[in-house]
Amino acid sequence: MHNKAKTRLAIADDHEIFRQGFKALIARQAGLELVGEAGNGKDLLGLIVRLQPELVFVDIKMPIMDGIDTTREIKSSFPSTKVIALSMFNDDHLVSDMLHAGASGYLLKDATQEELINAINAVMSGGSYFCRDTSERITALVETNYFYPEKGNLRLRFSEREIKIIRLICEQYTTKEIASILGLSNRTIDAQRDTIQQKTNSKNMVGIALYAIKNGIYKLEL
Repeated sequence: MHNKAKTRLAIADDHEIFRQGFKALIARQAGLELVGEAGNGKDLLGLIVRLQPELVFVDIKMPIMDGIDTTREIKSSFPSTKVIALSMFNDDHLVSDMLHAGASGYLLKDATQEELINAINAVMSGGSYFCRDTSERITALVETNYFYPEKGNLRLRFSEREIKIIRLICEQYTTKEIASILGLSNRTIDAQRDTIQQKTNSKNMVGIALYAIKNGIYKLEL
């Protein structure tokens, strides 16, 4: 994992059987701890206040408050809390809405244990993670201007270093790994990343990746 301490997780899903299976899987992982679970988004928000998990898994279709509204509220009220979307569906509008809301990852509920752990590692290291099917959907959506129809082919001006950082972000390298590759400090990479987010009007690394794909800075290999 990203450090020796256990990563504190929570999950919101309205199906108890799914939550129980998720809990059993996490219990087998030495570096992870499931600190709370909820049946809807509203309860999850209260749980975050009390238990302060670092990463939450959010089902998209839930009663009372769905995953999209929940993610939007989490990123507004608890910006340091990471979100990975869970869904049985890979519909265009769900993928788009969850990414715009601020999710750092998107997993289908039939994901393997290995994929789940990879997603946790990637997101907790400052990156993003999408299952293969979702990556294909993102590429298709970006190519058809689904995410940024108003921007067309608008290109911003980036320095050579910024271009390198953007491409490494798209390849899901962490801040520490990017710093090592470029021979820079973590603080420098963090500062450059913040500048790139401002230039691209992105909320997180996902937004940077979407911009890069849309504008030809990075080509996603499928």
